[in-house]
Amino acid sequence: MEANVSNEKHERSPTSGLQPSYLTTAYTELCRSNQALHDFRMKLLSLLPIASVAGLLVLGKSLTSSPQTPLQPEVVGYIGIFSGLFTLALFGYEVRSLLMCHDLYLTGAALESNMAIEGQFTYCNEERQLACYEGAVKRPLACAVNDKITSCLVYSLVFAAWFWVGLRYAFDVHPTKCVYCAIGIFVLVFVLSSTFLQVLTTSPKKKRHRAKAATTGAN
Repeated sequence: MEANVSNEKHERSPTSGLQPSYLTTAYTELCRSNQALHDFRMKLLSLLPIASVAGLLVLGKSLTSSPQTPLQPEVVGYIGIFSGLFTLALFGYEVRSLLMCHDLYLTGAALESNMAIEGQFTYCNEERQLACYEGAVKRPLACAVNDKITSCLVYSLVFAAWFWVGLRYAFDVHPTKCVYCAIGIFVLVFVLSSTFLQVLTTSPKKKRHRAKAATTGAN
């Protein structure tokens, strides 16, 4: 009797009380939400560099335009500073979206477990457990390439570009020094942002889940 109660407790989960039809509906809506969020993030990540390059070209053209309507270099520099700050603000929204994707992934994996299926949330994860990723070199490389790294790269590069503009025209720094400073700020922002996201998405839930699974296996 006690063994049956113990097994029943181990098999119980937040979604185990739902009927299969409700599980299917919840899973379908969760997949739609996850796909919509990914689509929005991809559009933002693609438009941000394009808009930044277009803005840089317009500013560069304004500096070499006719002397009748010149744009002061200081103004261009301050535009670069505020554009860099705006990029960081957008990255804050990207962090929020990444956390939402992470939560949707955990929920989707739980639903697939309760539905006894192996879908996108089981296979499409950062562990890269598919057979094509087997190998001492291929698996770590595949795990290193993820949405957190790519988003940090994009936002860090855009911020470094606007940072260069701010240094060059707002503070009249030599172009070569601006390049070195921009490279340094790119590396710094990338390391800090990727570390920050890694810390945020290393959820204690995973550790608790693994501990619970180990306890269940031991019992």
